[in-house]
Parts: sequence; C-alpha cells; structure tokens
Amino acid sequence: MLKSSPLSRSHALRASVLAVSAAIASTQVAAQANNDTPTETPNAQRLERVELSARPQTTVELRRQSTAAKQIFGEEDIQKFGDVSVGDVLKRLPGVSLSGSGPALRGLGSYTKILLNGDPAPPNFDLNNLNPSQVLRIEVAKAATADQTAEAIGGTINIILKEPPRSRTLEAQARVSYQYDNPAAGLNVTWGERVQGGASFSLPFSYFEWNNFNAVQTTTTVSNPNTPVAIGTRTSGQHPYGRGYNFSPTLNWKINETSTLNTQAFINQGRWHWSDTATERRVIAGQPVFSDDFRNFGNWLNVRLGTTYTNNFDGDRRLELKANVQYNENDFTARAFRNGKEQRLTLGENRNPSFTQSGQYSTLFAESHTVTAGWNFEWRDWVGKSRTTELGVPLLPIFEGQDVEARVARYALFIQDEWEMSKRLSAYAGIRGERIETKSKTVGENFSAEPATVVTPMFHLKYKLDEKGQHLFRSSLTSTFKAPEPMQLLARPQVSALYTDLTKPNDALSSDRIGNPLLKPELATGFDLAYERYFPGGGVASATVFYRHVKDLIRNRTALETVSWANVQRYVSRPVNFDTANTFGLELEARGRAGTLLPFAFDAKTPLDLRASLNFYESRVKGVPGPDNRLDRQQPWSGTLGIDYVLSGILPAPIRLGGSVSFTPGYRTQQTAEQSIEFARSRTIDLYANIPISRAMSVRLVANNVAPFASENTSAYANQSSTNTISKPRTWYGLIFSIKG
Repeated sequence: MLKSSPLSRSHALRASVLAVSAAIASTQVAAQANNDTPTETPNAQRLERVELSARPQTTVELRRQSTAAKQIFGEEDIQKFGDVSVGDVLKRLPGVSLSGSGPALRGLGSYTKILLNGDPAPPNFDLNNLNPSQVLRIEVAKAATADQTAEAIGGTINIILKEPPRSRTLEAQARVSYQYDNPAAGLNVTWGERVQGGASFSLPFSYFEWNNFNAVQTTTTVSNPNTPVAIGTRTSGQHPYGRGYNFSPTLNWKINETSTLNTQAFINQGRWHWSDTATERRVIAGQPVFSDDFRNFGNWLNVRLGTTYTNNFDGDRRLELKANVQYNENDFTARAFRNGKEQRLTLGENRNPSFTQSGQYSTLFAESHTVTAGWNFEWRDWVGKSRTTELGVPLLPIFEGQDVEARVARYALFIQDEWEMSKRLSAYAGIRGERIETKSKTVGENFSAEPATVVTPMFHLKYKLDEKGQHLFRSSLTSTFKAPEPMQLLARPQVSALYTDLTKPNDALSSDRIGNPLLKPELATGFDLAYERYFPGGGVASATVFYRHVKDLIRNRTALETVSWANVQRYVSRPVNFDTANTFGLELEARGRAGTLLPFAFDAKTPLDLRASLNFYESRVKGVPGPDNRLDRQQPWSGTLGIDYVLSGILPAPIRLGGSVSFTPGYRTQQTAEQSIEFARSRTIDLYANIPISRAMSVRLVANNVAPFASENTSAYANQSSTNTISKPRTWYGLIFSIKG
C-alpha cells in the first residue's frame, strides 16, 4: 500500500495498529506450550529453551529449523573454490545469477537487497572488493521478514562477517593469479585473540589485485528517417585492472553473563583502471559514429563503524541495539581520445555519508510465542559533482563542476510473532511500516518529493510431515517494495559520449540521460510455496514455486524531447513509474552426499558430494507488447551442477577435487514498445583442487571460467538503431597457499 496524503497515512497507521493488536490477541488465546523446539536457529530474535548439544549445528539443520525459508551457506561452501571475491562465490549459489547491477535472485537483480550483518550494505558497495576469508556465512532469503527489511521484492542476500574467535587464531593465505599479460597477487591475514576481562578481538586484513582482459567487437546500425543508413564495426581490447585492501577489526566484549558489546569497523580502499583501445574501425555503410578510445582511472574509500549491544536478560527476553556510521568516497578521471589526441576530459567525485540506528526487543510469551518489536532509522546522502570539457570547452556550462545532491531518510516500525503451534506446525506473522522522505538538489532546483508510507504485512507457515522434519512444506505471503535509488532522482543531464556536439541530434540507443525526482516506490505482493526433503548426513532437496505482482514498476523510457541543454531535439532516457508486472517461476535444488541423493547409482561410502539446481522463470510487463515483455535481465531458465570428490591414499591427508558448471540460455527482452535487447547463451565452468602439505598448510589450484563462451548482446530501438556487442573473456587461473596456526 502506498499512502501520500496525511489523512490516508493516519487511516493506514490506525488500521495497522488495530491489525497488530488483533493478531496479538488471537495468539494469546490460541497459544499452547511446546518444549520440543530446536535449540538453535539462525533467527536472532527467536527465543527458545536451551538444550546442550555435543556438536554445532550445520547450515542444513539451521535452514530446516528456520520458520521463514532461507538457504544458508557456511565457510566450507564459501571458501571451496578459493575465490578472490564474494561476488565470485555468489554466482555459484543455487538460484543466484549475475546481472549488470550485481547478484540477482530469481533473475531480479534490481530487486535483490544486499545486507551486511543484517543491515543494508553501503551505497555502491561492490561485492568484488570483499574477500571470502572475512565471511562467516551467507544467508539467502527469498521471502522477507519484518525485522530485517521489506525492500526485498526479489529477496535478500545477508553476508555475515566473522566475529572474534574463542581462542587464539592465526591464519594466512597468499595467492597469485593469471588472466592477462601480468599476474595479480593477493594476501589474507587474520589474527584473533581472547584477552582478559571477557574481551576478544580479530584483525583480518586482505590485499587484492585484479588484471583482466576482454576482446570486444561492437557493430552499430543507425537508420534515422532523415539520414542515410550508417553501419560500422569497432574492434577493441578492454583492460580493467587495479588493487585494493580490506581491513575489518572487530572487538567483542562480554560485559556479564547475559550481555555483550560488539564493535566492528570495515575499511575498504583501492584504485581502479579501465582502458578501451580500438584495434580496428571498419565502415560498412554511410558515415557511422565510432566510440572514442578511453583511459579511465579512479579511487574509492568505504569506511564503516558499527556497534551492537545485546542483552539476553533471563533467557526469555532479549534486547538488541545497533548503530552504524558509514562514509563512502569516490573520484575518477576519464580521458577520451580521437585520432590519437585527447578529445574529452571528465573529472568527477562523490561522497556518501550515512547513518543507521535500529533496536528490537523480543520476549517469550505463553511458552510458544516469540514476539519482537523494533524500529529502524536510516539517513543517507549522495553529494557529487563532475566537470566535462570537450577540447577544453565545458560541455554543459551550467552544470559542470556544480554539486548535485540526493537525500533519503527512512523511518520504520515493526512487530512480529513467531509461534510454535505444535511439534509440526510453526507460524510467523509480521507487519512493518516505513516512511520514506526524499530530496534532490541540482543547479537552480531543489525538490522534495511527497513522503511515501509503505505498510507491508508478512506471513510464513512451516508444516512438518513427520516430527523429525525430514519432510516439510513452507508457504509465504508477503508485501514488499523497492524505493528509487538516489541517482535515479537527480535531474542533472548526462550527455551521450557518442554525440557530444549539442548542435546535432543523437540516436535512440546513444541517448542523453536524466533522473526523475517524481519517482514513487515500486510495490509488490508475493506468494511462495515450497517442499523440502532432508536426508541423513546433511543432504537436502527442495522444490519452490513463487509469484510476484509489482505495481508502479520503474523502467527507463527513451523519447525524443526538446531539452534545455541542446539546440536541437535529443533522445533522452529517464526512469519513470511505467506500469505493473507479474513474475512467477519454479526452483529445484538438491545437494548432499551422492549415495544419499542417488542411492541407486552410488554406494553410500562414495566420497562424492553433488550440488544441482534448475530454475524456470516467466514474467510479463503490462503496457509492453509481447511475446518477450519480461522483466529486465530475467532469464527464462538457468541450471547449475557441481561435484566435490575426496581422493584418499595418495598423500597422508585427503586431496579435495571439484568443479561446477552453470548455464543460461539466450533470450530476448522487449523493454518498451520500441526498445529491445537480446542476450546470448552463457556458460561458466570452474575447477579446483586442494592439496594438503601438512595439517596446517595446503595449496589450492583454481581455474575459473574454463573454455568461456563469448558474451553477445544486441540492443535495438524500433527500426532506427541497433548495437551488437560481442565480448570474449579469458580463463582466470589461481594458485593459493594457506596456513593456519
């Protein structure tokens, strides 16, 4: 629900309070005692009686016990392939794909929310700059809960960083990799210690480099009604490279038997380079416009300081308070060259200060209810400026070098109840209300949008077919949303790099860009139904069907406009609340020991683990003609298959071998009535071998993206313009040496 007027917001708030009160009252009447609940769950708010266990629970057991559906991946899954970044880890997880905006759940990249320790990640946070050695586990939830965030139409990926160890820990990992002419190096070091007074600390440091290469061929066709057809092909080499470091010191203080204080800093800094140099420009027809060569570089700095206070009181109550301060800073220099001479120079910088504060209080009620109430507050600012000169002359004199700003403030209240109705049936009910205020500032214009209030109820149900939970069903009914990004609100034009002469028109696929301060949040209602089968020894298989209905869909629309920054009409792309959309799909997943999953084919003692997923997605955007009017970058289906084998008898310790392959077919998306894009099939093969040297040392050999397919995309605007881009990546090889003490 989206409310804008004060009167309607008041009615919504009153209705929400009445609904929550009724829900609590009904649970008080229906509550019953249940002393056979699990001893540990990944839900931090869920309070249960404590039972001692001789062994820690596995990620599969934690997944089974959670009331709301989620997939949990521990350190072994995260570090298996020796990946340099968490981004590489995510691309192998079932149901996760990579899109232009980062990791995507169910092919919904722009609708996937990234969390760090349960809180929204900093703006522009790049998972490729986070090393897997700093991560404790990854939780993937495709149906939202009220205590985290309702801004998760596609789902959330919660990356939980490691805390200080219970005993002294010293780990080191050195690596070298090769993909282009020069090797890249990396280093991870972690020192953890428990000190007197109930305090412990951890000092993880990571240094990383990358050095990649892509061969690219771009063919453009422009056939405007009033100009001759122009066709040209540009072949070039793209060379991205850079280096950076992460440092995330953590201090954990056990104040007394029931309360703790955890403080964690996260510092990420580095420098990047990206060049694109043409090796051939070929004119096929007319007078095509070719992209300039460019050499860009820049720096980034992300700093985050957060603290969490937790008090468990008598075991039936829990208080958690969090506060985070973040600051992100970026600068860049972009140089474009034409005929060997500098044609255009762009200097830019931006900064993103933000602050978040949250709290929640949980209590065990009537022996079977865990009721949690809390709040979230978030404030973040985006301030940036850039200056572009063409042959030394400012491109947009009014805007060049002037600050532009976007500010977002959020206020949220929530309440939820997790109810163990019986040994087999668990239920979750929650409601979250958020108020979102946005402001934007450009040269000569300040704009404050009408505050939006979003009320999102959520329900989850889990039913075990047997008391041990080897067979269970889950269902979820949720309401979620997505707020506009700050950059989408800024009404500062960006001129097409191909058509910088503002006395001449551009073409539809090389449009100018501008934001829209009138954007409203996208709203969604969704339903999930899943069956899960758990096997002895930690195996799991599941089948899930889902549906989402999205209202006020945001999509970029390109149109020919009369603009203030040019003497002629120009094609301009701007985000708009387009229409509604529906998406639905089927997701199949299985992982575990081969003898357990396929007993007819493998012996139970065979040291072989299997991982597989197969996903089918469909979507329809109203207002766009079919048949390919799907959501942006949502593939029709995808599949992954992975194996891990333990080879014994060659060395004193076993050698671990494995690999994975993922595949996505080619597909077409009709974005608007005029504009479409086609994606070619993609395939990724990754291999690894972990060879132990001693109990404390090992060597890992890695090959990622073996025998890669060329990536091919074709964008088209009606019958006027088309761009075909073919990119040929190279295989990444790595050698990693690890030592633990």
